[in-house]
Amino acid sequence: MDFAYSTDQEAWREVVAAFLDDRAPLAKTRVRAERGDGPDTDLWRRMADLGLHGLHVPEHNGGQGFGVEELAIVQEEMGARLVGTPYVASTVLAATLLAALADAEPAAADLLARVATGDLTGTVALWGPGTGWVDDGPGVRAAPAGAGSVTLTGTRTLVPYGADADLLLVTARHDDRPALVAVTGAAAGLDRRTVKGLDLTTRYATVTFAGTPGVLLAEGEAARAALDRLADHAYALLAAEMVGGARACLENAVEYAGQRHQFGRPIGSFQAVKHLCADMLAELELARSAVLFAVWAVQTGDPRAASAASTAKALAGDAYLFIADAALHIHGGMGFTWEHDSHLYLRRARAASLLFGDAGHHRERFLRHAGFGPDPVPAP
Repeated sequence: MDFAYSTDQEAWREVVAAFLDDRAPLAKTRVRAERGDGPDTDLWRRMADLGLHGLHVPEHNGGQGFGVEELAIVQEEMGARLVGTPYVASTVLAATLLAALADAEPAAADLLARVATGDLTGTVALWGPGTGWVDDGPGVRAAPAGAGSVTLTGTRTLVPYGADADLLLVTARHDDRPALVAVTGAAAGLDRRTVKGLDLTTRYATVTFAGTPGVLLAEGEAARAALDRLADHAYALLAAEMVGGARACLENAVEYAGQRHQFGRPIGSFQAVKHLCADMLAELELARSAVLFAVWAVQTGDPRAASAASTAKALAGDAYLFIADAALHIHGGMGFTWEHDSHLYLRRARAASLLFGDAGHHRERFLRHAGFGPDPVPAP
């Protein structure tokens, strides 16, 4: 494979970057985050006009029919600007999960078509209190309610944009088997509470179900297969977002090092600063290469996709943390102030490195997929 995007894909990057610079600059995101605003509905509609919501959804399901690589480019550019939208929740997570079920389940296909156009904002509720990525344990129970319907009882935590989404895809236990259930945001017995997190540009919620009606989309092996497919997509695409954020931190640090003068010369001319910037670039390029391979493997269905996605998630998380911290220090005293953007990137780096499992979990997952241990386990 080529460890680079094609000419057409780079042209797509320019389109996405220009759109985000115009409609979702970091200054705007920062103001909305400090006010505690919900999702920007105008931005969401304009993203739909550009076809972003259904980018990797098959054309017969109402999407654009592109691949994971094109979606990774969008993720990288959004990460570079800390765009605060339900895009990861709806397009990366919910749409991917629905696409894995759509061919066998008409209800999933109908929901996917609406998510792909942006008419529905989706999210996934996969975590239970004290559990990691994809909990299908007894935290949420599904009781039969007739004609493919169920009622849910239990709690899910850290649901991205869970208080804002029109559609929630929930993991539950049904007849002692893992199940995936679709719940509308207006369903009875649904309690959604926004929780304050470390990342100020992203919204999470705790969602409680109390006899909440939903539609059973899949159970048993079909549900587990869809969740496994979602996991590899989520890991690779979150890694792409982290690479975008790390790239922005490095660019900002290098620019500042060339402008800030001390002892009559730019601080970037000092050996210690030059070496630090070189280390940041080396970490970024390592993570970028891992992401390129991971998105290619996921897109082509390569048997190494699971290990590649975990490798990318681990390397991108470590790189983002290191680069965001180093960029803050290069900015000196100004970088430590609330008014500067450095802390927003560092907060996103810390949160994203833990989301869907930390680097330690993903290194363990890589080893297990490589045959050095039992089957992969959920993140701690």
